[in-house]
Amino acid sequence: MEQKTSTSELPRIPTEDLASWVFNGPQYDREKPILIDPANPSRSVSFNQARELVGKLATGFKRAGLKVGDCVLVNSGNDIYYPVLLLGVIAAGGVFAGTNPGYKHRELTHHIKISKARFLISGPEPLSESLAAADATGLPRDRTWVFDTWEEDFVAPKDVRSWKTLFEAEESSGDWHRFDDLETSKRTPAAIQFSSGTTGLPKGAILSHYNLVAQHTLVYDTNPRPYQISRLIPLPLFHIGCGPVTNTSIDFNSALRAGVPTYIMRRFDVTKYFQYVQKYQITDLMVVPPIVVALIKSPLLDDPQYMKSVKFGLSGAAPLDVITQNELRKKLPGVAFTQIFGMTETTCLAMITPYGEDDDTGSVGRPIPGLEVKLVDDDGTQVTKPNIRGEIWLRGPTIFNGYFENEQANKESFDEEGWFKSGDVAYFSEEYKFYVVDRKKELIKVRGFQVAPPELEAVLLSHPQVVDAAVIGVRFPGIVDEHPMAYVVARDKANLPDPEELKAFLAERLIKYKWLTGGVRIVDAIPKTPSGKILKKVLREEAAALVRAANGSRL
Repeated sequence: MEQKTSTSELPRIPTEDLASWVFNGPQYDREKPILIDPANPSRSVSFNQARELVGKLATGFKRAGLKVGDCVLVNSGNDIYYPVLLLGVIAAGGVFAGTNPGYKHRELTHHIKISKARFLISGPEPLSESLAAADATGLPRDRTWVFDTWEEDFVAPKDVRSWKTLFEAEESSGDWHRFDDLETSKRTPAAIQFSSGTTGLPKGAILSHYNLVAQHTLVYDTNPRPYQISRLIPLPLFHIGCGPVTNTSIDFNSALRAGVPTYIMRRFDVTKYFQYVQKYQITDLMVVPPIVVALIKSPLLDDPQYMKSVKFGLSGAAPLDVITQNELRKKLPGVAFTQIFGMTETTCLAMITPYGEDDDTGSVGRPIPGLEVKLVDDDGTQVTKPNIRGEIWLRGPTIFNGYFENEQANKESFDEEGWFKSGDVAYFSEEYKFYVVDRKKELIKVRGFQVAPPELEAVLLSHPQVVDAAVIGVRFPGIVDEHPMAYVVARDKANLPDPEELKAFLAERLIKYKWLTGGVRIVDAIPKTPSGKILKKVLREEAAALVRAANGSRL
Protein backbone atom coordinates (compact mmCIF):
# COMPACT_ATOMS: atom_id res chain seq x y z
CA MET A 1 0.00 0.00 0.00
CA GLU A 2 1.50 3.31 -1.09
CA GLN A 3 0.16 6.44 0.56
CA LYS A 4 -0.77 9.20 -1.86
CA THR A 5 -2.67 12.43 -1.39
CA SER A 6 -4.64 14.16 -4.12
CA THR A 7 -3.03 17.50 -4.87
CA SER A 8 -6.49 19.07 -4.90
CA GLU A 9 -6.71 18.33 -1.17
CA LEU A 10 -3.49 20.16 -0.36
CA PRO A 11 -2.85 23.85 0.24
CA ARG A 12 -0.61 25.58 -2.27
CA ILE A 13 3.01 25.56 -1.13
CA PRO A 14 4.37 29.14 -1.38
CA THR A 15 7.43 29.58 -3.58
CA GLU A 16 8.93 32.64 -1.87
CA ASP A 17 12.39 32.66 -0.37
CA LEU A 18 12.28 31.54 3.26
CA ALA A 19 12.92 34.95 4.87
CA SER A 20 10.24 36.68 2.82
CA TRP A 21 7.81 33.85 3.56
CA VAL A 22 8.42 34.18 7.32
CA PHE A 23 7.86 37.95 7.32
CA ASN A 24 4.92 37.95 4.89
CA GLY A 25 2.76 35.83 7.16
CA PRO A 26 -0.65 36.46 8.71
CA GLN A 27 -1.20 39.69 10.61
CA TYR A 28 -0.93 39.74 14.41
CA ASP A 29 0.44 42.09 17.05
CA ARG A 30 3.92 42.63 15.62
CA GLU A 31 5.21 44.19 18.84
CA LYS A 32 4.43 41.30 21.17
CA PRO A 33 7.33 39.10 22.32
CA ILE A 34 7.72 35.98 20.17
CA LEU A 35 11.20 34.60 20.90
CA ILE A 36 11.53 34.72 24.68
CA ASP A 37 14.19 33.79 27.22
CA PRO A 38 12.26 31.89 29.93
CA ALA A 39 14.97 32.59 32.51
CA ASN A 40 14.62 36.33 31.85
CA PRO A 41 11.39 37.08 29.95
CA SER A 42 12.27 40.77 29.63
CA ARG A 43 14.83 39.51 27.14
CA SER A 44 12.75 38.86 24.02
CA VAL A 45 12.39 39.50 20.30
CA SER A 46 9.21 40.65 18.58
CA PHE A 47 8.28 40.23 14.91
CA ASN A 48 9.20 43.83 14.11
CA GLN A 49 12.50 43.58 15.96
CA ALA A 50 13.35 40.33 14.20
CA ARG A 51 12.54 41.73 10.76
CA GLU A 52 14.76 44.77 11.36
CA LEU A 53 17.62 42.66 12.74
CA VAL A 54 17.44 40.14 9.90
CA GLY A 55 17.61 42.95 7.36
CA LYS A 56 20.65 44.47 9.07
CA LEU A 57 22.32 41.07 9.34
CA ALA A 58 21.79 40.40 5.65
CA THR A 59 23.43 43.74 4.87
CA GLY A 60 26.26 43.03 7.30
CA PHE A 61 26.99 39.62 5.83
CA LYS A 62 27.09 41.03 2.31
CA ARG A 63 29.48 43.79 3.39
CA ALA A 64 31.64 41.08 4.96
CA GLY A 65 31.92 39.41 1.58
CA LEU A 66 29.19 36.79 1.64
CA LYS A 67 28.12 35.77 -1.86
CA VAL A 68 24.95 33.94 -2.86
CA GLY A 69 25.36 30.27 -2.01
CA ASP A 70 28.13 30.74 0.57
CA CYS A 71 27.79 28.55 3.65
CA VAL A 72 27.87 30.07 7.15
CA LEU A 73 28.53 27.52 9.88
CA VAL A 74 27.09 28.37 13.30
CA ASN A 75 28.58 26.52 16.27
CA SER A 76 26.58 27.71 19.27
CA GLY A 77 24.22 26.78 22.03
CA ASN A 78 20.63 28.00 22.29
CA ASP A 79 19.69 31.66 22.38
CA ILE A 80 16.64 33.71 21.41
CA TYR A 81 18.75 35.36 18.69
CA TYR A 82 19.67 32.04 17.07
CA PRO A 83 16.60 32.04 14.74
CA VAL A 84 17.38 35.67 13.88
CA LEU A 85 20.96 34.74 12.99
CA LEU A 86 19.75 31.84 10.88
CA LEU A 87 17.31 34.03 8.94
CA GLY A 88 19.97 36.71 8.49
CA VAL A 89 22.27 34.20 6.82
CA ILE A 90 19.50 33.01 4.50
CA ALA A 91 18.22 36.53 3.74
CA ALA A 92 21.73 37.43 2.57
CA GLY A 93 21.57 34.56 0.10
CA GLY A 94 23.74 32.33 2.26
CA VAL A 95 23.31 28.75 3.37
CA PHE A 96 22.98 28.04 7.10
CA ALA A 97 24.74 25.09 8.74
CA GLY A 98 24.42 24.39 12.47
CA THR A 99 26.70 22.21 14.58
CA ASN A 100 26.76 20.88 18.12
CA PRO A 101 28.68 23.30 20.38
CA GLY A 102 30.04 20.32 22.28
CA TYR A 103 32.06 19.12 19.29
CA LYS A 104 35.81 18.82 19.55
CA HIS A 105 37.84 20.57 16.85
CA ARG A 106 38.38 17.28 15.00
CA GLU A 107 34.61 16.95 14.48
CA LEU A 108 34.16 20.62 13.62
CA THR A 109 36.94 20.42 11.07
CA HIS A 110 35.09 17.62 9.28
CA HIS A 111 31.85 19.61 9.22
CA ILE A 112 33.54 22.75 7.91
CA LYS A 113 35.17 20.73 5.15
CA ILE A 114 32.11 18.81 3.98
CA SER A 115 29.91 21.94 3.96
CA LYS A 116 32.65 24.09 2.39
CA ALA A 117 31.76 26.76 4.94
CA ARG A 118 33.28 30.15 4.12
CA PHE A 119 32.20 31.86 7.35
CA LEU A 120 32.07 30.71 10.97
CA ILE A 121 30.10 32.05 13.94
CA SER A 122 30.83 30.50 17.33
CA GLY A 123 29.25 30.80 20.73
CA PRO A 124 31.62 31.88 23.52
CA GLU A 125 31.79 28.46 25.21
CA PRO A 126 33.04 26.48 22.20
CA LEU A 127 35.19 29.33 20.82
CA SER A 128 38.57 27.67 21.38
CA GLU A 129 37.51 24.50 19.58
CA SER A 130 35.89 26.59 16.84
CA LEU A 131 39.05 28.61 16.25
CA ALA A 132 41.16 25.46 16.17
CA ALA A 133 38.87 24.05 13.48
CA ALA A 134 38.95 27.34 11.58
CA ASP A 135 42.74 27.29 11.63
CA ALA A 136 42.81 23.66 10.48
CA THR A 137 40.61 24.48 7.49
CA GLY A 138 42.15 27.82 6.57
CA LEU A 139 39.19 30.00 7.60
CA PRO A 140 40.62 33.48 8.26
CA ARG A 141 39.71 35.56 11.29
CA ASP A 142 37.98 38.21 9.16
CA ARG A 143 35.35 35.59 8.36
CA THR A 144 34.92 34.46 11.97
CA TRP A 145 32.68 36.02 14.63
CA VAL A 146 31.68 35.20 18.19
CA PHE A 147 27.95 34.92 18.94
CA ASP A 148 28.26 36.71 22.29
CA THR A 149 24.68 37.12 23.45
CA TRP A 150 24.55 35.32 26.81
CA GLU A 151 27.86 36.25 28.39
CA GLU A 152 27.56 40.03 28.48
CA ASP A 153 30.98 40.32 30.12
CA PHE A 154 32.61 37.95 27.65
CA VAL A 155 35.83 39.29 26.20
CA ALA A 156 36.75 37.75 22.86
CA PRO A 157 40.32 37.38 21.63
CA LYS A 158 41.54 40.54 19.91
CA ASP A 159 41.50 38.91 16.48
CA VAL A 160 37.88 37.71 16.75
CA ARG A 161 35.00 40.14 16.26
CA SER A 162 31.61 40.11 17.94
CA TRP A 163 28.67 39.23 15.74
CA LYS A 164 27.29 42.61 16.80
CA THR A 165 29.70 44.22 14.34
CA LEU A 166 27.50 42.82 11.58
CA PHE A 167 24.82 45.32 12.67
CA GLU A 168 27.03 48.37 12.32
CA ALA A 169 25.20 49.57 9.23
CA GLU A 170 22.79 52.23 10.46
CA GLU A 171 20.01 50.89 8.29
CA SER A 172 19.25 47.74 6.40
CA SER A 173 19.74 48.14 2.68
CA GLY A 174 16.58 46.08 2.21
CA ASP A 175 18.45 44.15 -0.43
CA TRP A 176 17.50 40.63 0.58
CA HIS A 177 18.09 37.74 -1.73
CA ARG A 178 14.47 37.45 -2.83
CA PHE A 179 12.62 35.27 -5.31
CA ASP A 180 9.15 33.86 -5.83
CA ASP A 181 9.09 31.04 -8.35
CA LEU A 182 8.85 27.28 -8.02
CA GLU A 183 12.07 26.15 -9.69
CA THR A 184 14.24 28.67 -7.85
CA SER A 185 12.62 27.73 -4.54
CA LYS A 186 13.23 24.03 -5.15
CA ARG A 187 16.84 24.28 -6.26
CA THR A 188 18.11 27.02 -3.89
CA PRO A 189 19.70 25.65 -0.69
CA ALA A 190 18.64 27.32 2.55
CA ALA A 191 20.46 25.01 4.94
CA ILE A 192 22.93 22.18 5.13
CA GLN A 193 21.99 19.99 8.07
CA PHE A 194 24.41 17.30 9.12
CA SER A 195 23.29 13.68 9.06
CA SER A 196 25.01 10.32 8.96
CA GLY A 197 22.44 9.13 6.43
CA THR A 198 22.23 5.35 6.32
CA THR A 199 25.98 4.67 6.48
CA GLY A 200 29.32 6.31 7.04
CA LEU A 201 30.53 9.60 8.45
CA PRO A 202 28.29 12.67 8.83
CA LYS A 203 27.24 14.23 5.54
CA GLY A 204 25.63 17.54 4.62
CA ALA A 205 21.95 17.15 3.75
CA ILE A 206 20.76 20.00 1.52
CA LEU A 207 17.41 21.53 2.49
CA SER A 208 15.92 23.94 -0.02
CA HIS A 209 13.74 26.96 0.67
CA TYR A 210 10.87 24.91 -0.78
CA ASN A 211 11.54 21.97 1.58
CA LEU A 212 11.31 24.22 4.63
CA VAL A 213 8.21 26.12 3.57
CA ALA A 214 6.53 22.86 2.54
CA GLN A 215 7.14 21.38 6.00
CA HIS A 216 5.08 24.10 7.66
CA THR A 217 2.43 24.22 4.94
CA LEU A 218 1.75 20.48 4.79
CA VAL A 219 1.95 19.84 8.53
CA TYR A 220 0.53 22.96 10.17
CA ASP A 221 -1.74 24.55 7.58
CA THR A 222 -3.53 21.22 7.05
CA ASN A 223 -4.06 20.71 10.79
CA PRO A 224 -4.41 24.05 12.66
CA ARG A 225 -5.00 24.24 16.39
CA PRO A 226 -8.24 25.65 17.80
CA TYR A 227 -6.32 27.42 20.59
CA GLN A 228 -3.48 29.93 20.99
CA ILE A 229 -0.27 27.91 21.01
CA SER A 230 2.67 28.59 23.30
CA ARG A 231 5.84 26.52 23.13
CA LEU A 232 8.87 25.77 25.26
CA ILE A 233 11.99 24.59 23.44
CA PRO A 234 14.35 22.45 25.54
CA LEU A 235 16.08 20.92 22.50
CA PRO A 236 19.23 22.18 20.76
CA LEU A 237 18.54 24.67 17.99
CA PHE A 238 21.18 23.18 15.68
CA HIS A 239 19.09 19.98 15.47
CA ILE A 240 16.78 19.41 12.49
CA GLY A 241 13.77 19.59 14.81
CA CYS A 242 14.67 23.11 15.84
CA GLY A 243 17.12 24.90 13.55
CA PRO A 244 15.74 25.96 10.17
CA VAL A 245 12.55 24.24 11.22
CA THR A 246 12.05 26.67 14.10
CA ASN A 247 10.87 29.00 11.39
CA THR A 248 8.80 26.50 9.44
CA SER A 249 7.40 23.36 11.05
CA ILE A 250 4.57 22.46 13.36
CA ASP A 251 7.17 21.51 15.98
CA PHE A 252 7.63 25.17 16.74
CA ASN A 253 4.85 26.37 14.49
CA SER A 254 6.82 28.99 12.64
CA ALA A 255 7.08 31.23 15.67
CA LEU A 256 7.68 34.50 13.83
CA ARG A 257 5.35 33.79 10.91
CA ALA A 258 2.40 32.66 13.00
CA GLY A 259 2.99 34.77 16.11
CA VAL A 260 3.45 31.88 18.52
CA PRO A 261 5.18 32.78 21.81
CA THR A 262 8.22 30.51 21.87
CA TYR A 263 10.36 30.18 25.00
CA ILE A 264 13.89 28.99 24.25
CA MET A 265 15.78 27.26 27.06
CA ARG A 266 19.55 27.47 26.94
CA ARG A 267 19.68 23.79 27.87
CA PHE A 268 17.29 21.26 29.37
CA ASP A 269 16.87 21.20 33.14
CA VAL A 270 13.98 19.09 34.39
CA THR A 271 12.99 21.29 37.36
CA LYS A 272 13.12 24.48 35.30
CA TYR A 273 11.18 22.75 32.54
CA PHE A 274 8.26 22.07 34.88
CA GLN A 275 8.45 25.59 36.29
CA TYR A 276 8.46 27.21 32.84
CA VAL A 277 5.57 25.09 31.57
CA GLN A 278 3.50 26.29 34.52
CA LYS A 279 4.70 29.91 34.52
CA TYR A 280 4.22 30.51 30.79
CA GLN A 281 1.16 28.30 30.32
CA ILE A 282 2.82 26.15 27.67
CA THR A 283 0.30 24.29 25.49
CA ASP A 284 2.42 22.09 23.21
CA LEU A 285 5.32 19.84 24.18
CA MET A 286 8.01 18.63 21.78
CA VAL A 287 10.44 16.29 23.50
CA VAL A 288 12.80 13.36 22.96
CA PRO A 289 12.86 10.03 24.87
CA PRO A 290 15.50 11.04 27.47
CA ILE A 291 13.36 14.06 28.40
CA VAL A 292 10.28 11.84 28.68
CA VAL A 293 12.17 9.62 31.13
CA ALA A 294 13.36 12.66 33.11
CA LEU A 295 9.79 13.97 33.37
CA ILE A 296 8.48 10.61 34.55
CA LYS A 297 11.19 10.30 37.20
CA SER A 298 10.58 13.79 38.57
CA PRO A 299 8.25 14.05 41.59
CA LEU A 300 6.95 17.31 40.11
CA LEU A 301 4.97 15.32 37.54
CA ASP A 302 2.69 14.15 40.37
CA ASP A 303 1.66 17.75 41.03
CA PRO A 304 -1.04 18.51 38.43
CA GLN A 305 -0.51 22.28 38.65
CA TYR A 306 2.67 22.10 36.58
CA MET A 307 1.24 20.56 33.42
CA LYS A 308 -2.39 21.63 33.48
CA SER A 309 -1.95 24.04 30.53
CA VAL A 310 -0.65 21.30 28.19
CA LYS A 311 -2.97 20.23 25.38
CA PHE A 312 -0.74 18.35 22.94
CA GLY A 313 2.61 16.55 23.00
CA LEU A 314 5.01 14.81 20.63
CA SER A 315 8.12 12.69 21.12
CA GLY A 316 10.63 12.21 18.34
CA ALA A 317 14.30 11.84 17.30
CA ALA A 318 14.40 8.22 18.51
CA PRO A 319 11.91 5.44 19.28
CA LEU A 320 10.15 5.63 22.64
CA ASP A 321 9.08 2.46 24.36
CA VAL A 322 5.28 2.36 24.41
CA ILE A 323 5.25 1.54 28.14
CA THR A 324 7.28 4.68 28.86
CA GLN A 325 5.06 6.71 26.53
CA ASN A 326 1.94 5.59 28.37
CA GLU A 327 3.50 6.27 31.77
CA LEU A 328 3.65 9.94 30.81
CA ARG A 329 0.19 9.83 29.22
CA LYS A 330 -1.30 8.63 32.51
CA LYS A 331 0.08 11.73 34.24
CA LEU A 332 -1.31 14.02 31.52
CA PRO A 333 -5.02 13.19 31.40
CA GLY A 334 -6.78 14.52 28.35
CA VAL A 335 -3.52 15.24 26.52
CA ALA A 336 -2.78 13.47 23.25
CA PHE A 337 0.87 12.52 23.69
CA THR A 338 2.09 10.56 20.68
CA GLN A 339 5.21 9.69 18.72
CA ILE A 340 6.42 11.01 15.38
CA PHE A 341 8.81 9.82 12.68
CA GLY A 342 11.12 12.12 10.84
CA MET A 343 14.73 12.74 9.99
CA THR A 344 17.04 15.38 8.62
CA GLU A 345 16.43 14.09 5.11
CA THR A 346 12.65 14.58 5.41
CA THR A 347 12.97 18.16 6.71
CA CYS A 348 11.88 16.95 10.16
CA LEU A 349 8.36 15.47 10.30
CA ALA A 350 7.38 12.68 7.90
CA MET A 351 4.74 10.91 9.99
CA ILE A 352 2.51 12.22 12.77
CA THR A 353 -0.74 11.58 14.59
CA PRO A 354 -2.53 14.86 13.79
CA TYR A 355 -4.05 17.09 16.44
CA GLY A 356 -7.57 15.85 17.15
CA GLU A 357 -6.52 12.21 17.09
CA ASP A 358 -4.75 10.11 19.69
CA ASP A 359 -2.67 6.94 19.94
CA ASP A 360 -1.46 4.82 22.84
CA THR A 361 0.01 1.94 20.82
CA GLY A 362 3.47 3.35 20.06
CA SER A 363 2.61 4.26 16.49
CA VAL A 364 4.39 7.15 14.76
CA GLY A 365 1.13 7.99 13.00
CA ARG A 366 0.55 8.36 9.29
CA PRO A 367 2.48 10.18 6.54
CA ILE A 368 1.99 13.93 6.43
CA PRO A 369 -0.22 15.18 3.57
CA GLY A 370 1.51 15.33 0.21
CA LEU A 371 4.23 12.84 1.12
CA GLU A 372 4.37 9.51 -0.71
CA VAL A 373 5.48 6.58 1.44
CA LYS A 374 5.97 2.92 0.71
CA LEU A 375 7.58 -0.05 2.44
CA VAL A 376 10.06 -2.20 0.51
CA ASP A 377 11.20 -5.65 1.66
CA ASP A 378 14.71 -7.11 1.40
CA ASP A 379 13.94 -8.47 -2.08
CA GLY A 380 13.04 -5.02 -3.37
CA THR A 381 9.32 -5.80 -3.46
CA GLN A 382 6.79 -3.26 -2.22
CA VAL A 383 4.87 -4.32 0.89
CA THR A 384 1.14 -4.08 0.18
CA LYS A 385 -0.36 -5.83 3.22
CA PRO A 386 -0.55 -4.81 6.88
CA ASN A 387 1.82 -6.13 9.55
CA ILE A 388 4.67 -6.97 7.15
CA ARG A 389 8.00 -5.26 7.67
CA GLY A 390 9.80 -3.21 5.06
CA GLU A 391 12.19 -0.29 4.71
CA ILE A 392 10.51 3.12 4.63
CA TRP A 393 10.92 4.84 1.25
CA LEU A 394 9.67 8.41 0.81
CA ARG A 395 9.12 10.92 -1.99
CA GLY A 396 7.60 14.40 -1.95
CA PRO A 397 8.10 18.14 -1.39
CA THR A 398 9.77 17.77 2.01
CA ILE A 399 12.43 15.30 0.87
CA PHE A 400 15.87 16.90 0.84
CA ASN A 401 17.89 17.70 -2.27
CA GLY A 402 20.57 15.11 -1.61
CA TYR A 403 23.90 15.14 0.21
CA PHE A 404 26.16 18.07 -0.59
CA GLU A 405 28.83 17.07 -3.12
CA ASN A 406 28.55 13.37 -2.23
CA GLU A 407 27.57 11.53 -5.39
CA GLN A 408 28.17 8.07 -3.94
CA ALA A 409 25.89 8.66 -0.95
CA ASN A 410 23.19 10.04 -3.23
CA LYS A 411 23.37 6.98 -5.49
CA GLU A 412 22.99 4.72 -2.47
CA SER A 413 20.16 6.74 -0.93
CA PHE A 414 17.84 7.35 -3.91
CA ASP A 415 16.44 5.02 -6.54
CA GLU A 416 16.02 5.98 -10.19
CA GLU A 417 12.45 7.20 -9.56
CA GLY A 418 13.47 9.63 -6.82
CA TRP A 419 12.47 7.53 -3.81
CA PHE A 420 14.60 8.19 -0.72
CA LYS A 421 15.56 5.04 1.19
CA SER A 422 15.37 5.94 4.87
CA GLY A 423 17.17 2.94 6.36
CA ASP A 424 14.37 2.58 8.92
CA VAL A 425 12.20 -0.54 9.02
CA ALA A 426 8.48 -0.35 9.80
CA TYR A 427 5.12 -1.97 9.25
CA PHE A 428 1.63 -0.50 9.01
CA SER A 429 -1.53 -1.73 10.70
CA GLU A 430 -5.00 -2.33 9.32
CA GLU A 431 -5.74 1.29 10.28
CA TYR A 432 -2.70 2.43 8.25
CA LYS A 433 -0.78 3.46 11.36
CA PHE A 434 2.98 3.06 11.02
CA TYR A 435 5.26 1.41 13.58
CA VAL A 436 9.04 1.80 13.34
CA VAL A 437 10.62 -1.43 14.56
CA ASP A 438 14.23 -1.63 13.34
CA ARG A 439 17.04 0.01 11.40
CA LYS A 440 18.83 -1.26 8.32
CA LYS A 441 21.36 1.49 8.83
CA GLU A 442 24.08 1.02 11.41
CA LEU A 443 23.58 4.29 13.27
CA ILE A 444 23.53 4.38 17.05
CA LYS A 445 21.01 6.72 18.69
CA VAL A 446 22.12 8.46 21.90
CA ARG A 447 19.85 11.11 23.45
CA GLY A 448 18.28 11.61 20.02
CA PHE A 449 21.64 12.25 18.35
CA GLN A 450 23.11 10.11 15.58
CA VAL A 451 26.37 8.31 16.26
CA ALA A 452 28.08 6.91 13.16
CA PRO A 453 30.19 3.84 14.05
CA PRO A 454 32.78 4.52 11.30
CA GLU A 455 33.66 7.83 12.97
CA LEU A 456 34.41 6.12 16.28
CA GLU A 457 36.21 3.26 14.54
CA ALA A 458 38.48 5.73 12.74
CA VAL A 459 39.49 7.31 16.04
CA LEU A 460 40.23 3.93 17.61
CA LEU A 461 42.27 2.87 14.58
CA SER A 462 44.46 5.94 15.05
CA HIS A 463 45.59 4.54 18.42
CA PRO A 464 49.05 2.97 18.08
CA GLN A 465 48.03 -0.24 19.88
CA VAL A 466 44.91 -0.91 17.77
CA VAL A 467 44.96 -2.74 14.44
CA ASP A 468 41.21 -3.27 13.93
CA ALA A 469 38.00 -1.97 15.50
CA ALA A 470 34.24 -2.21 15.25
CA VAL A 471 31.62 -0.18 17.10
CA ILE A 472 28.00 -1.15 17.71
CA GLY A 473 25.12 0.08 19.86
CA VAL A 474 24.20 -1.93 22.94
CA ARG A 475 21.14 -1.60 25.17
CA PHE A 476 20.95 -2.09 28.92
CA PRO A 477 17.73 -3.00 30.77
CA GLY A 478 15.69 -0.02 31.90
CA ILE A 479 17.73 2.51 29.90
CA VAL A 480 16.22 4.31 26.91
CA ASP A 481 19.38 5.07 24.96
CA GLU A 482 21.77 2.83 23.11
CA HIS A 483 25.39 2.90 24.27
CA PRO A 484 28.36 2.81 21.89
CA MET A 485 30.45 -0.31 22.48
CA ALA A 486 33.77 -1.12 20.82
CA TYR A 487 35.36 -4.40 19.79
CA VAL A 488 39.10 -3.90 19.37
CA VAL A 489 41.93 -6.06 18.01
CA ALA A 490 45.35 -5.32 19.51
CA ARG A 491 48.35 -4.75 17.27
CA ASP A 492 50.53 -6.75 19.66
CA LYS A 493 48.85 -9.66 21.43
CA ALA A 494 51.61 -9.59 24.04
CA ASN A 495 50.89 -5.95 24.86
CA LEU A 496 47.12 -5.49 25.08
CA PRO A 497 45.75 -1.94 25.34
CA ASP A 498 43.91 -0.93 28.49
CA PRO A 499 40.15 -0.60 27.72
CA GLU A 500 39.88 2.40 30.04
CA GLU A 501 42.78 4.09 28.26
CA LEU A 502 41.06 3.50 24.91
CA LYS A 503 37.88 5.08 26.28
CA ALA A 504 39.85 8.12 27.43
CA PHE A 505 41.67 8.32 24.08
CA LEU A 506 38.37 8.55 22.22
CA ALA A 507 36.80 10.90 24.79
CA GLU A 508 39.59 13.42 24.19
CA ARG A 509 38.68 13.56 20.51
CA LEU A 510 34.90 13.30 20.29
CA ILE A 511 31.84 14.89 21.88
CA LYS A 512 30.45 13.23 25.01
CA TYR A 513 27.47 11.42 23.46
CA LYS A 514 29.92 9.49 21.24
CA TRP A 515 31.91 8.13 24.18
CA LEU A 516 32.19 4.37 24.64
CA THR A 517 29.73 4.09 27.52
CA GLY A 518 28.85 0.54 26.44
CA GLY A 519 32.39 -0.62 27.11
CA VAL A 520 35.42 -1.90 25.21
CA ARG A 521 36.16 -5.56 24.49
CA ILE A 522 39.58 -6.73 23.35
CA VAL A 523 39.16 -9.64 20.90
CA ASP A 524 41.41 -11.77 18.69
CA ALA A 525 39.52 -10.93 15.51
CA ILE A 526 36.44 -9.07 14.31
CA PRO A 527 33.96 -11.19 12.31
CA LYS A 528 33.76 -10.15 8.66
CA THR A 529 32.35 -11.30 5.36
CA PRO A 530 34.73 -12.64 2.67
CA SER A 531 34.64 -9.16 1.13
CA GLY A 532 35.78 -7.59 4.41
CA LYS A 533 32.49 -6.10 5.66
CA ILE A 534 32.14 -6.18 9.43
CA LEU A 535 29.37 -8.52 10.60
CA LYS A 536 27.74 -6.05 12.98
CA LYS A 537 24.74 -8.34 13.50
CA VAL A 538 27.01 -11.02 14.98
CA LEU A 539 28.57 -8.48 17.32
CA ARG A 540 25.19 -7.09 18.38
CA GLU A 541 23.92 -10.59 19.20
CA GLU A 542 27.06 -11.34 21.22
CA ALA A 543 26.80 -8.03 23.09
CA ALA A 544 23.13 -8.64 23.88
CA ALA A 545 24.00 -12.06 25.28
CA LEU A 546 26.73 -10.53 27.44
CA VAL A 547 24.30 -7.94 28.79
CA ARG A 548 21.77 -10.63 29.65
CA ALA A 549 24.45 -12.71 31.36
CA ALA A 550 25.65 -9.73 33.35
CA ASN A 551 22.06 -8.89 34.32
CA GLY A 552 22.37 -5.35 33.01
CA SER A 553 25.74 -4.44 34.50
CA ARG A 554 28.19 -2.36 32.49
CA LEU A 555 30.75 -4.34 30.49
